[in-house]
Amino acid sequence: MSKLKLKIKQILKKINMEILFLLIIIVVISLSYKMYKSQIEKTVNHNTTLLLQEIIDESIDDISIKINDTFIKMEAMSSFIGQYDDIQCEEVIDALQKHDEQDLKMFSGIIKQDGLGLTAEKTEFQADFEDWYFEEALSGERSISGVLSSDKYDGEYIILAVPVVHDDEICGVLQCAYDIQMFTGLIGETSIGKKGTTFIAQNDGKLVSRPESVGSYDNLFELLDSFSNNQTTIGKLKKQIKNRESGILTLNTGKYKRYVCYSTIPETDWYAVSIVSSGALEDVTDRITNYALMLSVGITVVFSLYILYWFVVHYINVTRMHMKEQRYHIVANQSDSIVFEYNVRDKTAYHTHKWKEKFGYPPVEEDYIENMIKDDIVYSEDAQIFRNIYDKLEKENSDYEEAFVRINDAQKNPIQCKIRASAIRNKRNHLVRVVGKIIEIKYREENNLKNGKI
Repeated sequence: MSKLKLKIKQILKKINMEILFLLIIIVVISLSYKMYKSQIEKTVNHNTTLLLQEIIDESIDDISIKINDTFIKMEAMSSFIGQYDDIQCEEVIDALQKHDEQDLKMFSGIIKQDGLGLTAEKTEFQADFEDWYFEEALSGERSISGVLSSDKYDGEYIILAVPVVHDDEICGVLQCAYDIQMFTGLIGETSIGKKGTTFIAQNDGKLVSRPESVGSYDNLFELLDSFSNNQTTIGKLKKQIKNRESGILTLNTGKYKRYVCYSTIPETDWYAVSIVSSGALEDVTDRITNYALMLSVGITVVFSLYILYWFVVHYINVTRMHMKEQRYHIVANQSDSIVFEYNVRDKTAYHTHKWKEKFGYPPVEEDYIENMIKDDIVYSEDAQIFRNIYDKLEKENSDYEEAFVRINDAQKNPIQCKIRASAIRNKRNHLVRVVGKIIEIKYREENNLKNGKI
């Protein structure tokens, strides 16, 4: 009997050891799975954050390019208008009408310093926008309004404006007005496949662009309220936007959460905002259940979609920019001034055909700054002045420079010119291009120069 009891104890001990060993294995496997699951979630969240940041950065670049292109065309038109003593003459109105036909807008108009204006349809009006906005344009700055409301125009609209300069003095403002849908069409609806849509909002939440995906909502915070009742997160978003901060917030909206990506648009008081469903970026449950296969396949699919999207958007943007560049050159060539563009990285330059008409020989294209001096195109005494223009733009982070420089014509006769140059920088604030005008100083202006009046 004692042997039987001992045998039973040995069996129970062995069973207990096996059970204990099994339990240990289960615990180790469980902990390993939990750790791997946590790592998968971190990897997915990290990749999701990177993708969202790339989406919002690319959207901001796209929006900034489109707004800048619009201003460039307006400034070319402004230079053309500035040639006339009367900025509301028939020639100017005819040019405005052609300008309106190129882009869909409510109207273009010229406003004198007294606030009296005239549209391309020869409709007289009194400037009714805020004083700061008019003063900003008259001070020589590009100006862009927020969302304005007017019974006269039956709804909400946006105004872009640039100064009009005649004889080196600001004599008025060129403005272009767009209703909300027109402005949305102007900057384009930046869609990220089926992942979401990027649009523009003011810091009070008012939507500046309203693609179809936002429905009837005209305020960002009201739109978010329709997705989620998480007032804490929405309140945090309001505070960060008010303080000009950027970031990514998450809203729980039922089956899928939504990412709200927001960042400031340079040189404006606006925000680019993307609302992206997590279900369009990754399926967390499937990734954790089938972590090995789903992670590799998911990343490959997302990466492939992103690359495909990038190539499609890049092709569309290149095509649009080419068309806009053609329109820009048409307007620029109507001016008596020489419009130029300098590529800092390639050291190449482009000038309108007015250069050859003015100086009698083709402009320098390669190694622009050095060849302009070496080939004695810039008058020798003014060589350092010419070089200083570009040094200040690049090395001193100046945004605008102008100087009087003599340029030799084909017979080596120096022609007194004024060079106006503006800097175009990338998001890292590096100088990438210089655009501007070369203006011949007429006889009267030369006398003023000699007498110290310019």
